Amino acid sequence: MLHSVSTEAEAFPSVSSLPAWLVPSVYLNWSTDWLNESIAIATRSHEHSLPGGPDGPKRGDVVVTVLGDAGVVASVELMGSSDGDSWVTDELFGPDRPIVWADLFDGADAYIGSSGWLPAEHARAVLDGVANQFHDGPVHTIDPGDCAEGTAAPDVHVLRVLGHRAVSGWAMRREERCATCERFVDVHELQAHDDGAVRLGTTTAGGRTLEQVIRDVHLMCPQCHDLMHAHSVSAQRARLRPQCPGCGVRGKTKRIVWGMTFSDDVVSSEPDVVYGGFEVPVPAPDWYCTECHANFGSTVVASRVLDAEGPAVPQPVTGTIARVGEADLAAAEGEPEGAERRWEPADGV
Repeated sequence: MLHSVSTEAEAFPSVSSLPAWLVPSVYLNWSTDWLNESIAIATRSHEHSLPGGPDGPKRGDVVVTVLGDAGVVASVELMGSSDGDSWVTDELFGPDRPIVWADLFDGADAYIGSSGWLPAEHARAVLDGVANQFHDGPVHTIDPGDCAEGTAAPDVHVLRVLGHRAVSGWAMRREERCATCERFVDVHELQAHDDGAVRLGTTTAGGRTLEQVIRDVHLMCPQCHDLMHAHSVSAQRARLRPQCPGCGVRGKTKRIVWGMTFSDDVVSSEPDVVYGGFEVPVPAPDWYCTECHANFGSTVVASRVLDAEGPAVPQPVTGTIARVGEADLAAAEGEPEGAERRWEPADGV
């Protein structure tokens, strides 16, 4: 005769009511590399690291990975078979709902930042606390921090990464779109921005629940995140300029001014541009990268994603096109005849 099986959480006994021999050993894995670990767990990557060694967990043990400063439970895993240092785990709890370490049991704060085996009574309390929070939600919220003055709190950043599926509707990928410019960016480079704090005019949780804080946090590229907060005109201008297609650095390009000559005091007063000289080459580059010294036109930037043979690489402009002084003429006399010369910014820039 078959009987129906209930899936309600109340139908299952708590770990504390089970015999000691039924409660697995629990290893607390508090990782300091919270960004890489949270991304590895959210993307189901093999880069997620688990403790090893003779004193580490064995088959049948449970590993609780906690990330952040105050502590966010990122995963609860049952250790399976191992192949060298590579563990195979059966995940019991994943990054679908926020679990706060401090709310698991009284005295949990004593373990903040530490790793190792938990005493039997605390192992039971941790497993019960995870089950209760998973069912009922966390008791307290977390202050997201003031991202205008620095970075968001690591715990909130971790929760936003782990809760990406719940917020966006799909699992996190190695590259995700910036919330504002919508460019695909490596998730390791995305920064957490608390839009709810801007809306409420506060730098704290402002009465929001933890789930509301997570949904108010958006992942942005560094340039867009800077634009969300107060900054200088020169800083915004640098960030809005094109990314160098040669070295990939953004914010290091300067506009090239052609066809005009200026005195040294005028040249020095414009730090965000470089002067190419009076003679304009064809084609004339529009931008100069101070990082890799490449010069390129705006059409190169626009054609990168349309180039079927790969991204276009800026080519240096050849010929003597900058202002030429006596030192330049003396240096040119020692060069072989017909040698191509790469354009560099004029002296005094």
